[in-house]
Amino acid sequence: MKAWEFWISFFHMGAAYYAIQLVRCVFISFAVFAVILLLRKTLLKNRVFLKGALWSLLLPVLFAGKMKFFYENPAGAILFSWWGGIFTNHIWVSWLYLCGVSVCAARLFGKRRKLGKLVAGMEKRKLGNSDVYVAKMPVTPFTTGIFRAKIVMPEVMLEEYGEEELQTILLHEKMHIRLGHLFFYFLWDACRALLWLNPLFTIGTKLFREDMEEICDWATIRENGGKTYAYGQLLLKSIGVLQAESEKFNMFAAFAEDKEYRNIRRRMEGIVRYRPYKRTIAAGIGAASVLCAIGTAAWIGNVSYDRSNENDVVLTYGYDGGEVTFFDNSDVLYEMISYDDDYVYVDRRAFENYLREKDASGEVFIVFGGFYKLPGFVGMGYSCCYEPGSEKEIVRIAYDKREDDWRIALVKML
Repeated sequence: MKAWEFWISFFHMGAAYYAIQLVRCVFISFAVFAVILLLRKTLLKNRVFLKGALWSLLLPVLFAGKMKFFYENPAGAILFSWWGGIFTNHIWVSWLYLCGVSVCAARLFGKRRKLGKLVAGMEKRKLGNSDVYVAKMPVTPFTTGIFRAKIVMPEVMLEEYGEEELQTILLHEKMHIRLGHLFFYFLWDACRALLWLNPLFTIGTKLFREDMEEICDWATIRENGGKTYAYGQLLLKSIGVLQAESEKFNMFAAFAEDKEYRNIRRRMEGIVRYRPYKRTIAAGIGAASVLCAIGTAAWIGNVSYDRSNENDVVLTYGYDGGEVTFFDNSDVLYEMISYDDDYVYVDRRAFENYLREKDASGEVFIVFGGFYKLPGFVGMGYSCCYEPGSEKEIVRIAYDKREDDWRIALVKML
């Protein structure tokens, strides 16, 4: 095979390999979304921290594409095996899905980059011991970035608010950073891009951010001494100030990062529901959700195929110079054929009786061992030619294992 032929084949194989897995993850994400949306509207409706922790159930979904369930469980094989055939037989479908991932990722992370550049060009001021970036337009206070988070506040607030009010707003934005919400938003966008075929992510984005905002409100109120009334008043004041200022710019503004003026009632209800809580309990819920996600991902790994899997199938075929005839790879072959790193061992009498039963003609080849990526999808086996006429009871046949071929190593790593 020429180099360019190998690389074309390799990239097509990689596209199908990952597209098959991701689309299976899409199907599973529908079920996970159903669980999340049901629980947050029923049992966990007023459980702020547990409701927020529910969204961590989506992360293990990304690791579920190679589960043995899809091949070894009758229900999984019936529901999903046909889908893999579409991706392998029509490679353009695989590339179409991956193009969708690329477009969605470019759109989501392109917005992040554009916002980052916009914020970097803003005036920087000191607010207490913290740096804030000043927006001339009446945008809502928000925080952007992941590793170098930047807090943005509108100039009108900095000019009209008192020191205590500004510190409360600043505390709210810092709380997003402390609670890891910026990283969670990044993970959410990554899931949304990889599983773009699931339209529930559009609805889920709003709900996910609502839940993170409610957690942040509660954490800010607790840190601020539990003053729910003052916090609610500040929220209402901010809405009024920004809305009045927005008239000068012919725009609509709100207090929250997502411009959630229409959700002000929901947010106020969340503030009214505030009850003092122990930080250790909230931290425990967060840690438990992380451990649960990691544990679920680890469990999924244990019931999934590896990147490359040892293939112990033995099969035979005949070649008469014009046609290739495959014989069944029945369990009988395991009784008459074995192999190690250097040789294949064949029970001559049993194997030749087997060939006569199959009406084998021409050269007979034995294929064995090697590896596969997924059952029925991409792999490599070793082979040798069986030559009849030996008088030995056990025929020993040498073969080339080719383990040092870089192309084989590359396929295994894929």
